[in-house]
Amino acid sequence: MDALVHLYPKLSVGGYVIVDDYRALPPCRVAVYQYRREHGITDPIEEIDGVGVFWRRTR
Repeated sequence: MDALVHLYPKLSVGGYVIVDDYRALPPCRVAVYQYRREHGITDPIEEIDGVGVFWRRTR
């Protein structure tokens, strides 16, 4: 979650968030879910390769 806390606010609208261990590490998935929920992020999460995911910041 530290990476999201420090970097997401600096991400431009239209930029992409890539999380490479989203499906491999349950704590990673939980941290992403919590951060998105706490910040009202509803942009759809797209799978990359069965392990990693990304989403595009729309606001």
